[in-house]
Amino acid sequence: MKLKYFIVKGKNKYCNIYVRFWDGKRIDQKTKTGISTLPIDWSEKKQRIKIKVTETNFDLLNNKLDELEKHIYNKYNLDYNSKEYITKSWLKDNVNNFFSRVPENENYKIYFVDWVERFVATAHKRIFKGKPIKERTLKNYTSTLNKLREFEAIQNKKYRFEDIDLNFHRDFIFFCYETVKLNNNSTGSLISRIKTFCRNIELDGFPINPKYKHSEFNTPKEETFDIYLSEEEINLIFNFDFSNNERLENTRDLFIIGLRTGLRVSDFIRIKDENIFENVINITTEKTNQNLTIPIHPQFKEILSKRNNKFPREISHSKFNKYIKEVCKNVAINEKVYGSKVDELTKRKVPGYYQKWELVSSHICRRSFATNLFLAGIEVAIIRKATGHSSEKLFLNYVKASKNEHIQKLNDYWTKK
Repeated sequence: MKLKYFIVKGKNKYCNIYVRFWDGKRIDQKTKTGISTLPIDWSEKKQRIKIKVTETNFDLLNNKLDELEKHIYNKYNLDYNSKEYITKSWLKDNVNNFFSRVPENENYKIYFVDWVERFVATAHKRIFKGKPIKERTLKNYTSTLNKLREFEAIQNKKYRFEDIDLNFHRDFIFFCYETVKLNNNSTGSLISRIKTFCRNIELDGFPINPKYKHSEFNTPKEETFDIYLSEEEINLIFNFDFSNNERLENTRDLFIIGLRTGLRVSDFIRIKDENIFENVINITTEKTNQNLTIPIHPQFKEILSKRNNKFPREISHSKFNKYIKEVCKNVAINEKVYGSKVDELTKRKVPGYYQKWELVSSHICRRSFATNLFLAGIEVAIIRKATGHSSEKLFLNYVKASKNEHIQKLNDYWTKK
């Protein structure tokens, strides 16, 4: 293998520096390096720019030529011995890759946001765990892309792959806090998706900065004050008379099914006859593609019996979230509790003390199911069989017992002892 730098004199004052690389009959190619010099400043013997007091950039440019030489040798060794096909443009392509030069329509090969734009545009074709990516995930990707575009506009900079370092992390978090006014958890979600993008860039073989794996490239997080419904509150909802309001009665019945199965709303609103086997529900979850088997709660049985074994009418997720607040308000689930509520004007969550019914959403079903069984003393491993949590740590995130309940449980235990 041999490599040679040379110049070709022409009409212009500055000459292009070319590189020729050959290895017997296997390859013999030449191309421009993109670096130019005055003919008088070029040393044909040393194949480098002469060291002159009047020339300020010779050191930088010669270093680049040194690095390019190493890059070409290393890449050829790798490609040839990996039985890669050496194309007619192999040398030109590798020189361009070294200097991160691409045509405008291939900016995604060097610029972070350009790559994310391409990723988001094709994300609907991607398969995750055997299924297409969920619509909600696609929206989250798009939202993150929009934040990155806004961030670049404020920074007045296009970030390359090598720029995604700890400085980027610090500046982006400052942007989220000070400009967009996001909380820790919302900012953490954006950072988490940025790290997902980085992993996929690495899988694509592009030179993403490895600093995204650093412990300081973290995802901000703060404790959430999620609520759950106790057994007493669930029973109040179950026994309340909604016979004069078909909409709320249908919602209440769906709500009880969610509370007594621990399934996500995307799963329990689509339970059908084929999911019922004697005294159990068998269903494959939409989000995680898990097959779960859950015993049928007596209240679920009563709902089916009341409805002549017909399931409550299916409604949209947004309507369900809206209507269950009405249900809980009618039942007087109005204890003042601490939590976060979305402000209608700003569309951002505002922490504070609210009546409990105001904070109710579909996810309270799964959280209440896990918490009530945990407080009843059921083994975590058994509950996880019904909820489908892959680890005890993930499961315990759903357990939301109040301080008073923990005190009561400890007092009961010590009294028995």
